[in-house]
Amino acid sequence: MSWTDPWDSIDAVALSDAPVSRALAAASPAVRRILERALDHRELSAEEGEALLAVRDADLLALVRTADAVRAADVGDEVTYVVNRNINFTNVCFVNCQFCAFKRQRWEADAYTHGLDLVLGKVEEAIGRGATEVCMQGGINPDMDAFAYRDILTAIKTRYPALHVHAFSPMEIMYGTRRTRMDYPAYIGMLREAGLGSIPGTAAEILDDEVREILSHKKVDVRTWVEIITTAHGLGVPTTSTVMYGHVETAAHVARH
Repeated sequence: MSWTDPWDSIDAVALSDAPVSRALAAASPAVRRILERALDHRELSAEEGEALLAVRDADLLALVRTADAVRAADVGDEVTYVVNRNINFTNVCFVNCQFCAFKRQRWEADAYTHGLDLVLGKVEEAIGRGATEVCMQGGINPDMDAFAYRDILTAIKTRYPALHVHAFSPMEIMYGTRRTRMDYPAYIGMLREAGLGSIPGTAAEILDDEVREILSHKKVDVRTWVEIITTAHGLGVPTTSTVMYGHVETAAHVARH
């Protein structure tokens, strides 16, 4: 059963300016206890997260006000953004995720793999429009050279050394290590030296192997995903993690993610 998004009542919440203390007083005791832990900057359990995903009405208002209070305490009113272009260098992929409309088999008419000149042209276009970062990702293409990811980074950073390159999901990194027969520290270290600035959180979907087996059973499993990003952190390469919901997952899966 798919998780039902509870935010259909958010419009009423957005119109309220109730302070967090008043919102908490109106919340149910169980939700109030969870939110007070959050205000104390204590880590919540997956079970507590699952409970918050189901809140409505006064509990939803308390959740929103608590989230805003934690945000204000952590970063104040500072808001940041990045001008970024996402460049997909190939759409050829053999993984066959059930939700994907991007992938193509190598023999399909609209399959493509961009050469370095075309990739650099897209980077130049992005910089011309004010980009300070590019995100480089593609399908898992067995026809690409084993060191293609390194070569893409080298080409970009040689020509545009100040540009931040956010590139290659944990799935791509796992595949790269298999192709090159390198371990994770050596492979990620090689990419970092070639100019990798950070790793995108795609290929995360829902970090629960039960869901992943249904959606993308060929894809990197949770243990390996965590091993790769932990290795990256140890090498000074930051990572992100996306969440994809609205399919076969439950609130419990989202909370565990």
